[in-house]
Amino acid sequence: MRSLRPAEQHAGWVPYRRFSELIFVSVAGHYTFALFYGVVLGQWPIALALGGPATLVLALFPLVKSQFKPWLVMLTSHLVLLLNFGGLVLSVCWMGLAPQSTVWWLVWWPMFVAHLLGVRDGLAWIVLSVGAAFFLWGNHQHQWVAPIMAPDDNPIFLMQLGFLLIGAGFGVVVRRAYDVYEDSIAVHRQTIDRQTQALEERARSLEDMLGAVQQANLERTRLFAQISHEVRTPLNGLLGFAQLLGLSTLDEGQKQHVTQIRHCGDTMLQIVNDVLDFSRLETQISALHTEAFDAGALCNEVVDMLSPVADQCQVQVRKDVPAQPLMVVGDVLRIKQVLLNLLGNAIKFSPGGAVRIHCSLRSGESGMPFLYVELQDSGIGIPAESLPMLFQPFSKASDQTIRQYGGSGLGLAICKRLIDMMQGRIGVESTPGQGSRFWFEVPQPLLPVDQPPQTT
Repeated sequence: MRSLRPAEQHAGWVPYRRFSELIFVSVAGHYTFALFYGVVLGQWPIALALGGPATLVLALFPLVKSQFKPWLVMLTSHLVLLLNFGGLVLSVCWMGLAPQSTVWWLVWWPMFVAHLLGVRDGLAWIVLSVGAAFFLWGNHQHQWVAPIMAPDDNPIFLMQLGFLLIGAGFGVVVRRAYDVYEDSIAVHRQTIDRQTQALEERARSLEDMLGAVQQANLERTRLFAQISHEVRTPLNGLLGFAQLLGLSTLDEGQKQHVTQIRHCGDTMLQIVNDVLDFSRLETQISALHTEAFDAGALCNEVVDMLSPVADQCQVQVRKDVPAQPLMVVGDVLRIKQVLLNLLGNAIKFSPGGAVRIHCSLRSGESGMPFLYVELQDSGIGIPAESLPMLFQPFSKASDQTIRQYGGSGLGLAICKRLIDMMQGRIGVESTPGQGSRFWFEVPQPLLPVDQPPQTT
């Protein structure tokens, strides 16, 4: 539901509500003259013309605090004030006074309306007041409205005194409204200053906390890197001795034990390498080494490296790479690491299935060429709710995979970091039970002339 703006939450003259006490000044002046003409002079038609519409004007005060629509409040206010203004003009005609003695009463109305309803409304009432003045001058000559009093029967001194009192009341109300408005602005300014100061202190505190967390995270990452490095050296020695032990004369049971030792050691070494690579990427101590290489040959090399694993898992790996050399520019070792991670995952999660690897040169919307690599498997797939966090380290999706399939859960996070370092993109599309499609793009600053890109 649309929320109301502040100016729509109250009456149509919200910016002028502070001048609403002018209503009492106007009504008090009308009531005073109405009582005098009715009770003292016995001119009840004049008293009714002055006091009746004034009662309606008094009803405008609660209308200021109402929740009616602005246009309805404005229309009602103008109608009531117009009726009150007409009552005043009629009363002046009945008093029989000359226009030069009465026309100055009309000066209050544009100022009253301008403060109560708005500047544009006040300008419109200037035209109305000028028209009423011409009417009084014309009535004095043509007697359209016959007077019911003689001019000398009117209390001129009382009228002049009332004019001065109304002017004084008008000035007091306006000045008081201005002072209240200034005080309100000062209070709001102090509140804003306090809130600004509190926000600045909060921001500094958060910056300090963020710096402490980042420093602690950096120190933790360095610690992981140091531990991983220290663990990898004796672990390599352990695997070397296990390999030598496997070459010695052993019975079948001992050979199985040595095979299990080597298998567990290889798994531990892979985990240690992942942690070490991730730590290096987190601390940003890794640098890219750009060189030209054949992307198709690299894909073939990665497939050959993992073919024993694919044969063991009974996974058929199909290569969709160009027959001709596909020369690109980039960090061949980092791209190879990404390919090994993605292809290894595809094989691991597609037992008895198939994996297709594709690479090509393409051109994006901006015309810049990029290396495009895609791996499609027929594995278990990934739930839709796990896709947004798939490339995050230590995510819930990684924890579930580690419990069921083993590994460090950092492989995809490392791939994401490496592709980001190369200013590329990586993504995944997957359907549970039907397989997954992983892809990545690496921008190519240089494109060989004899190798035009494919247009996506």
